[in-house]
Amino acid sequence: MQSLKDYILLFEAPSEISTIIGGLFTFNKETTDDEIIDTILRDFVTKCAGIIRDTYAPNCALHSLYTYDLFKQRYGVENGGDVSTEKMYQEIPSERCEELFSEMFPDLAKVFSAEEFRRMFDNGEFPSITIWKGYHQGRDEIHVTYHISR
Repeated sequence: MQSLKDYILLFEAPSEISTIIGGLFTFNKETTDDEIIDTILRDFVTKCAGIIRDTYAPNCALHSLYTYDLFKQRYGVENGGDVSTEKMYQEIPSERCEELFSEMFPDLAKVFSAEEFRRMFDNGEFPSITIWKGYHQGRDEIHVTYHISR
């Protein structure tokens, strides 16, 4: 008789990662890494747009390291360990996220410029986005989580 562990192929993410963003994302096993990365970057940009929309004066309020705390308080989920995976991506995708912001939220891009978007976490700083994935054999799907950091 096989145990549940025989059907789950997830790898532990580093224990120092206590907060992941938005929870667990699932994809079918045919999904490419590029499609996963695009989905995660679009999710990150959507969450940034939510903070921008909900801030009375984003040009004044969103330009410091406090934006990391605001972002994590709003969208952070405790990393429970059962969604841990192997690292598949780690970059500071400021240019790509800026393009996505302008493409996905043209109304916001008119009042909050691409340059302001790039600086919303601090002048000259944009988060590093790290994505982990793992294959869940029992469900025959890919599980993905991500984290932002300085």
